[in-house]
Amino acid sequence: MNKPIFIGLIPLLLSLNQANAQNFKGGLLAGIAATQVDGDTYGGYNKAGPIAGIWVERNFLPDWFFRISFRYIQKGSYAKDRTSDSPDFYRMRLNYFDLPVVAGYRFVNGFNAVLGLSAGYLSKATEENSLGPFPPEEVSAFNKFEIAGIAGMEYNYSAKWRFGLNITYSIFPVRPYRDNISYRLNKGQYNRVLEFVAIYRIQ
Repeated sequence: MNKPIFIGLIPLLLSLNQANAQNFKGGLLAGIAATQVDGDTYGGYNKAGPIAGIWVERNFLPDWFFRISFRYIQKGSYAKDRTSDSPDFYRMRLNYFDLPVVAGYRFVNGFNAVLGLSAGYLSKATEENSLGPFPPEEVSAFNKFEIAGIAGMEYNYSAKWRFGLNITYSIFPVRPYRDNISYRLNKGQYNRVLEFVAIYRIQ
């Protein structure tokens, strides 16, 4: 296991181990990420990627809670040229292990609002088109770490199940433009993600 991944997992495993003693809740999560990368010249949430992980949560006020998760999530982008007879496409896959930390508020109608930050570690990046994989020197330009903002809504379906829709966006570029060209505040490429997540409570 990569060292950054292991370090990120330690506090979550310790929290799960102390769940009974400290009144934590914990469980599993899984879902689908609809993703795009701002700045890659393609538009639309055309790339789908898996989400899977574990989480722990604790109330700190009657209607407020704090949650930390450890997840695998695949981001990136996909585009296909439909104007020509010859197949042409572009695909970017960015495999992250991330550690989202959110604060949430429970409404009386069964919905939660969540807001927070996520620190991600890029374990693998690939790019390809109809001609084949991109050269390693182009792919290696991605930053190994990502900080992203998170905002979302969740529905408490039952005591065990919760379903959420989140939007996440990179605060800093995940890759600078070639030759470090920037356009005012636009410094490079940014992950934009819609997350559809099912959250299952074990503890």
